[in-house]
Amino acid sequence: MFAEPGDSSALKVSDLVTRPLITVASDESVLEACRRMVRNNIGLLVVCDGKDDTKLVGVISERDIIRSIASGDALPDRVEAISTKTVVTVNGNLDVAEAAKLMNKHRIRHVVVVDDRKTLKAVVSMRDLVGERATLRAILQSQEPEIFVGAD
Repeated sequence: MFAEPGDSSALKVSDLVTRPLITVASDESVLEACRRMVRNNIGLLVVCDGKDDTKLVGVISERDIIRSIASGDALPDRVEAISTKTVVTVNGNLDVAEAAKLMNKHRIRHVVVVDDRKTLKAVVSMRDLVGERATLRAILQSQEPEIFVGAD
């Protein structure tokens, strides 16, 4: 799923990007993914194809790992076994209020940011969105002020 840019005067998703993109190859170990999350103090990694690090194949989050552990089965060796394959991507020029609506609609806390050529650029989290005063103003000025209904 991909969201296109909107109004040119609003705060954009790319304005909230503060960290470089952190990825993990689909054939890397879940343990290495955990270590990378801890080292970078993040809760989600973009999963790229093991042979092509520009090809998005999913995301792996702390939640994916916890669900796998809680299932009672042995933790799988490879990231691809537990990663989420359906990824919501947004163009960096998208209005932050629209990004927040998408996150709420899909009940997710992260979106992968891409450019006009669909090149992977960053991850933006719900925390990034609500952490900015300007973001809150943009959301409140949007046509649907109750964006965050039912989020966990």
